[in-house]
Amino acid sequence: MQRSLVLFWALFFFLGTCFAIHPHWAYSIPILFLQLICKRKFQCLVFLLMGFGFATLRSDSNPPTSGDERGIFTLESISPTQSPFVRSLALKGHLQTDTHNIPCVLFQKKVPSGTKWILEGKLQEGIFKPKKHTPWIELNSPFSLVRWRFDQKEAVRNYFHKKTKDKRVGHFFASMATGDIDDRLLAMEFRKLGLGHILAISGFHFALIAGMLGWCFRLFLPPKVAYATLLFFLTFYFIYLGFSPSILRAYVMIALFILGRFLRRQIDVLNLLGAALLIALILDPLTLTQVGFQLSFLATLGILLFFAPCNRLLQYLLPKRSFSEVKALPCIDQHGYLLSSTIRQGLALSLAIHLTTLPAVLYTFHSFPLLSLPYNLLFPPFLSISLALIPLGVLFPPLDALNVLYTSFLLKLIANPPEMLNFKIFSNHFPFPLLIALITLTGILGLIIKQKEDTISVFLWRS
Repeated sequence: MQRSLVLFWALFFFLGTCFAIHPHWAYSIPILFLQLICKRKFQCLVFLLMGFGFATLRSDSNPPTSGDERGIFTLESISPTQSPFVRSLALKGHLQTDTHNIPCVLFQKKVPSGTKWILEGKLQEGIFKPKKHTPWIELNSPFSLVRWRFDQKEAVRNYFHKKTKDKRVGHFFASMATGDIDDRLLAMEFRKLGLGHILAISGFHFALIAGMLGWCFRLFLPPKVAYATLLFFLTFYFIYLGFSPSILRAYVMIALFILGRFLRRQIDVLNLLGAALLIALILDPLTLTQVGFQLSFLATLGILLFFAPCNRLLQYLLPKRSFSEVKALPCIDQHGYLLSSTIRQGLALSLAIHLTTLPAVLYTFHSFPLLSLPYNLLFPPFLSISLALIPLGVLFPPLDALNVLYTSFLLKLIANPPEMLNFKIFSNHFPFPLLIALITLTGILGLIIKQKEDTISVFLWRS
């Protein structure tokens, strides 16, 4: 059976969903290439049709973008936001009218009671503005996970804002702990350098927390009990954070990995990514238009498919040595080799991620800062230290004070980049079908390279 078959199913389902939401002939090009390299062609065509049919049934193919609307608004998430003049709360959800189910957002200074209301107002480019003098008619609703999550995050945000004297560091800690960015200037400084993903809870943060908890549980518990306990805590953490695309992808992949280890099954990481992609599209086909969904899945795909080739390519500049060769080197040269090896792997990781995410970045932001390459190489590891020290600082106040100084120094470096080197690549127009075709073809290229590597490895192993 072909390896990574679940990923092939997911890619065909993804392209079928794209056909339903944004019909275009350009999708036929990656479908043709996928058919050429996939051995289970009939199964993949079935998933293509399933994606098209499911997205057609679930999504509104032509929702209105402006005009007067009246309907039932169902609240799905609450997050703090800040304009140049006022702080407010973004209430995201769907407005169900007589003919359409419209995804939109409302901005309010306070969260009204309830989670479902009959509203009347004006829709403009995804923003719904209720009429000022028209009351919100609240509909009865059961226990709201959305409101519980918001209350818990508010408590965490208030804790860090009051506890941390440095306001910028307090906002940074609150963003890392809740996944919601509540400081506009801080968000702008990070996004200017292509570091905006750090402020949100990404798959890397989720994996880091899973690794720390897993290591602690394995110290005191038997393996199977440790896996079960880890899965319980990660599930609770997932419910607390919310169901954003990047968090959903990270949770599904890690949860399936833990279940595989628990059941002692062989695990293909690409299949885990494919399963996460299928689940995300089944839950909400329109999620493929969100930048968080695109960047999260593309970055993970880039790491899995292109890290090894990029690492081998960089070995021409920073050669790889065997353990016996490194052991024979003088002590200073050994440390130098470890440093160069770390730099090589960091560069390979950064190149692999940017290779797959560049089209989505140009499509969404219309520009790509070249400083993103060195900054994404250096700052994520250092900021991960800050993230790891946050829970330890709660238990040990002196460590928290040290972490505040350390994090403040890093934030100053991010806020003051060398402007003379801040060059950008610009893209004025980037059609959505072209984006889908490019990212799918990039993934196909990576799959072809990986299949050839797997074939060579099997041949060498058998010989």
